[in-house]
Amino acid sequence: MFSSVSAVFFIIFCLIIPIATMGFCAFKDYQLKRRNPVSEPLLALPGETLQKNLHFENNKLMAICSISAIIPSIVVVILMGQWINPAQIQFHFIDLLLGVICLASMTASVFATKKIMAKRKRLTAGLVGEVASAQYFTPLVREGWLIFHDLSFPRGNIDHVLVGPTGIFAIETKYRSKYADMKGSQSALAEYDGHSIIFSGRRQEELPLQQAKAVSTELSKYLKGKLGRFVPVRPVVSLPGWRIESSISDMEVEVLVLNPKNCRRLKNLRVMIKSSEVLNRIQAALEEIAKNPQKEPFYKALLKR
Repeated sequence: MFSSVSAVFFIIFCLIIPIATMGFCAFKDYQLKRRNPVSEPLLALPGETLQKNLHFENNKLMAICSISAIIPSIVVVILMGQWINPAQIQFHFIDLLLGVICLASMTASVFATKKIMAKRKRLTAGLVGEVASAQYFTPLVREGWLIFHDLSFPRGNIDHVLVGPTGIFAIETKYRSKYADMKGSQSALAEYDGHSIIFSGRRQEELPLQQAKAVSTELSKYLKGKLGRFVPVRPVVSLPGWRIESSISDMEVEVLVLNPKNCRRLKNLRVMIKSSEVLNRIQAALEEIAKNPQKEPFYKALLKR
């Protein structure tokens, strides 16, 4: 009976490993002492409560699937302990191999859990940033601007596209947490020199600018194919919750960097779209890609995940 009890504890131990890994990852995130840059509450999205409830039900479904596999396993182990005499059990090479496989699976579960936790953290942060940017751009929509979200292209998604009299803007939203150990205005300062962004004087990044330029180029090519002529698209990096200081004017810089709460800066640029006919054609082209996204092959999307 002792062997069956030990086996039951071993099964429970295997279940605890990913849970403990999740707790460890959460504790490490807490030790980073970072703050959410978006301090004010955001408006609810359409169907947000339903999405939360659906997410909760999905978690319950996964828990039921796990329990439905674990409990029968424990029962079978207990019964086998009663039916089999441990003194007559002999171990062979195959048993050692199975032990190695079991240890490898537990190790793999730890690394897989850590990877998933890290990805969940990135996705959650990105979602907060995109929702905040979308809501802060709303005043422009009330003034007649067009806005499209999450446009899918083969090389990636464009977070937001704004269309107004001053042009077309492909917006790459970046969520960057603030340092909890910094106080005052410096903790929320993002310095931009036209080539890189320095956050709180500590972290320098160029990749957001490169990504914004890449998506704007792809959108420009798509619109050229639809309208039959070159359509300039201005790249923008949106940093919710950050105060932007730039040494270059918006007219001179290639990539605009702004806090979406200050999106009215886009209205101060030179007027680019003067014809309502051109605006309507741009709107039709963007609505087409929004309703019929250009998805990459399934196997490529699966490999990315």
